[in-house]
Amino acid sequence: MTHTNTGRRQLLFLIGLFLLPPIGAWLAWNYLSTHGVSGTTNKGVLVQPARPVDLASLEFVPPESSDQVKGRWVMVMFTGVECGQRCQQWLYLSRQVRLSVNKDMPRVRRLLVVQGGDATALHEALAGEHPDLLVATAGSTGGAVLASFEGPGFGREGGQLFLVDPLGNLMMYHGLGGDRRMTGKRLLRDLQKLLKVSQVG
Repeated sequence: MTHTNTGRRQLLFLIGLFLLPPIGAWLAWNYLSTHGVSGTTNKGVLVQPARPVDLASLEFVPPESSDQVKGRWVMVMFTGVECGQRCQQWLYLSRQVRLSVNKDMPRVRRLLVVQGGDATALHEALAGEHPDLLVATAGSTGGAVLASFEGPGFGREGGQLFLVDPLGNLMMYHGLGGDRRMTGKRLLRDLQKLLKVSQVG
């Protein structure tokens, strides 16, 4: 009987360890919903409810793979086969924001999703200025993922930057706005807060 009770306690302990990360992320997201990101102006817009997105179903341009986004905070941007002005602005801002989180840089990745063509040439063109940038296309399996980035007030036209949490939930987006520097500051504040509150990713 003693061995049975010990085994049950060990099993419950292991289950508790397994559940801690998702519970932590859920608490962080709910805390920010009421006290943080949505409680002030000049911050990003929460996607409510958060939407699960399977970024692993996208086709990543080699040598990168979907392993690079698993368990990370991911800033997701969209573009066509050419990176126009808005695309370039988002790439610049996201790069500066990622550099600004300092020691938390490994917890954050940047992903550019190319729509409507081959992404290889664009990846090569951007590699010099953005060596940390992941580039992917929907391919044959990512159509459902792209659909998740459409909703009231946001879409895949390149006007927004999306934030996906380490559990794979689309939970926030930022608009580019007229003041690029202020947009970068808002994005940085939100990301710093998320990284501080949540130990996931």
